[in-house]
Amino acid sequence: MKLTNFLAISAMLVGSVASATPLGYGSTDVTVNINGVITTTTIDQTSEIGSAGGGNLAADGFRFAMNWDVDPTLTWSYTTTASGPQTITFSTNIIPDAYNRLFNSAGYTLTGVRKVGSKASPGATISDVLVKVYIPFMSTYVPQGDVMVKGISGVKGTLTRSEDNTGFGGVGDYVPFGPSALTDLTMGVEISFNAKLNPGDTLSLNGTLDIQKETAPTPEPATFALIGAALIALGSIARRRA
Repeated sequence: MKLTNFLAISAMLVGSVASATPLGYGSTDVTVNINGVITTTTIDQTSEIGSAGGGNLAADGFRFAMNWDVDPTLTWSYTTTASGPQTITFSTNIIPDAYNRLFNSAGYTLTGVRKVGSKASPGATISDVLVKVYIPFMSTYVPQGDVMVKGISGVKGTLTRSEDNTGFGGVGDYVPFGPSALTDLTMGVEISFNAKLNPGDTLSLNGTLDIQKETAPTPEPATFALIGAALIALGSIARRRA
């Protein structure tokens, strides 16, 4: 399932944490690196389809949410009020197959205040936005999945931008990779950017990674009939020449 309207990811995901005993889908780590300070949250993937979240915007300067389908689709969101370089990783366990095409999309909503105290705000800034794909996660980089979202500076108000790995603004199509016969059954993304946020500014990023296996088309009955007729004709010609 390709999700292109990723900027409308449900806010209900934020703060929802998996809590049951794992049922065989393993666990995954979400890492957040803000100015060199790394926070790691382990998520137990208790079901084939699930969701989880973590972080506290007031206490930590960030919060995140993710949902997954091991079939496999990974959707993520991340919100921060912190300035500086940041790198976030999301990943999921997936079912085995020889996947060979992917679609990756990402975007952000940047909200800047107009005043900081009694002074005019310089506005919010984001730059160097890059989302990388790894299948298997963090062992095989898949450059066909790169998403680069254009940055912006001096935002006072709210601005939204989105992009995908085909450069069609979030509505592109699947692109081939591999095929990949997976042994480490994981996939994930690494999101990196630099932000300059003033008190009251907020930056939210969202994205979706989906991979599929594209099988060779099966000939229809009419196609088989045409092939058979051609073979009969070739046999007749050969007999005349004999």
